[in-house]
Amino acid sequence: MTFNQMKYVLELVETGSFSAAAQKLGLTQPALSLQVQSLENELDFRIVDRSRKPFELTPEGEVFVEKAREIILLTESLADLSFELGEKIQGLLRVGIIPTLAPYLVPLFVGQLNRDYPELKIEIQEQITEEIVRKLNLGELDAGLLSTPLEAKVRCEPLFYEKFFLYVSDAHPLFEKDEVRTSEIDSEKLWYLSEGNCFQNQVNAVCPISGPEQSGQLRYVSNSIESLRRIVESKNGATFIPELATISIPAELEDMVKPISEPTPFREISIALSRLHSKEKLVQVLKETVLKNIPERMKRKPNGLGLDTKIRIK
Repeated sequence: MTFNQMKYVLELVETGSFSAAAQKLGLTQPALSLQVQSLENELDFRIVDRSRKPFELTPEGEVFVEKAREIILLTESLADLSFELGEKIQGLLRVGIIPTLAPYLVPLFVGQLNRDYPELKIEIQEQITEEIVRKLNLGELDAGLLSTPLEAKVRCEPLFYEKFFLYVSDAHPLFEKDEVRTSEIDSEKLWYLSEGNCFQNQVNAVCPISGPEQSGQLRYVSNSIESLRRIVESKNGATFIPELATISIPAELEDMVKPISEPTPFREISIALSRLHSKEKLVQVLKETVLKNIPERMKRKPNGLGLDTKIRIK
């Protein structure tokens, strides 16, 4: 068994086909197939079931892929060992952040991170939760900032908590209220994010969507909270926004932000790491810098309704 053979199998799993994997690896398809078959003969079990179209991993193959991925990640992490043992904060840190958090959190901490650690390169990718988890486990990301709890093969450490607020048009019946009860919110006048978004999953726990129908002429499907804010401002209605989103709202629009009465819904924001992550020092710097720039009140778990993401990843 060779290191390259393990990489070939992982690339095969990642691309989902022998032809695509061979092209990325710079091999011919017969050569790749021969390498996998040779490995299977050595192991004395089949890694892939070629009778399926597309192929599927055998039960033994699933175990092999998990172990091979661990070996490769551990081997590649040796390249970071000199940085971890040294005193300087340097190197590359790749961070995934969910779209409902990135526009509000990144501007708070990235400037200070760049100033305090000029030799640290940070690459930020805005990704949905499932993609962040996948890339963490493939070693393509070093950390993720996302909403929890979730069920996935990653280690999550809570950092802070965001209350939910209602953003209400000045023509909406709830605009004159100082505080809104969830029972007063009409789901038919709410603007929602696309289904499957973890923030939307949490909103549904507070104010379930009554059905796929939508009254009026406009049906707007979005993955952006900022887009929904603009729709509320111009088309009436209301939408839910997380606490960090309220920081950047102009003073003249602050009356559109309505606190939700107790039990106030909130979400937990965590840093997610793969089980084999190797950049402990850089991750610690990231955590400390994020927390320095978060309001103190948000670091304490509030009394209220903590919302599940409803995300389950095998």
